[in-house]
Amino acid sequence: MTETDSIPRKKAPAGADLAVGVTDDLNAPWLSPGDTMFLARGGSIAPGELGVFIVGGQTVCRQYVEDSEGNVYLFAANRARRSADIRLPAGSARTAQLLARVLLPFRVPLPGPEPPRG
Repeated sequence: MTETDSIPRKKAPAGADLAVGVTDDLNAPWLSPGDTMFLARGGSIAPGELGVFIVGGQTVCRQYVEDSEGNVYLFAANRARRSADIRLPAGSARTAQLLARVLLPFRVPLPGPEPPRG
């Protein structure tokens, strides 16, 4: 991600507070390097939405999922980059603080089962 920019209101989706440049392919093809993502600060995030979080002092953009046991998963939506996934077990001292939701005009599909290896 790059520095935030002022948003020309006529180009931003309703509710956008910030515009941030995308610099990596962790959420491709939905957000690719060179794209501008629009963010809404505050509120909550729904399962499957992309958000910007602080985890362990690092700012990350990932797809949010919480399971029935309270474990939180922050997935790289680009499954070729699954090594960047973050798992936060329920009750862990390590947490994710939501900074903003990514505003998209569509839903990013949840990751499916991992393909067999070998």
